[in-house]
Amino acid sequence: MDVKEAIQKRRSIRRFKSDPVPEDLILQLLESARLAPSGSNTQPWKFIVVKDAETRKKLQSASYHQRHVGQAPVIIACCADIKAFEKFPERIDELIDAGALPAKTREVFVPSLKKEGISADMKWHLLIAATGNTDIAIEHMVLHAVELGLGTCWVRWFDDHKVKEILEIPSNIEIIALLPLGYPAEEPPQRPRFTLEKMVYYEKYGNQTI
Repeated sequence: MDVKEAIQKRRSIRRFKSDPVPEDLILQLLESARLAPSGSNTQPWKFIVVKDAETRKKLQSASYHQRHVGQAPVIIACCADIKAFEKFPERIDELIDAGALPAKTREVFVPSLKKEGISADMKWHLLIAATGNTDIAIEHMVLHAVELGLGTCWVRWFDDHKVKEILEIPSNIEIIALLPLGYPAEEPPQRPRFTLEKMVYYEKYGNQTI
């Protein structure tokens, strides 16, 4: 299966079989997430793999009793560590050493960041960046799951405080999504999607002429 086919076959699965997911398959998905790109190579993602039935039941309750959350044999809580951005200088050095950035980046970018510090506005932008980076890692897992014959469903509707309490997540960690994972017990059809004409412009916003 190539990437294009995985994208075409991916569905949000809301009915799962009770069959357990082998640990080696879970590790393959996590490895795919680990290889995802991130701004300045900050890699802010953290993942909590939940198999315990009682904990899954609590997460289902915290997710407003969505059936598929509790039904899936595995739930991966996908999180972003905002403190990861405190390691910008180290990550920049790694990219320079790897040949991805010129050496002058260390002289220009890092001192500027240290001088300005992290303001409230910058913290907001860092949260957006951490969310976007983690989203990429999650989608790596989602598409790889299709290849492995597994199903997933992005879940964003949950009580953030309750989930943090259940999983003992510290305050600097933000929950980006819960990802129920298991073998699909359904084959949903393709959901409606907008045509490219409704979302693509050329050169300027609103211009649909090539």
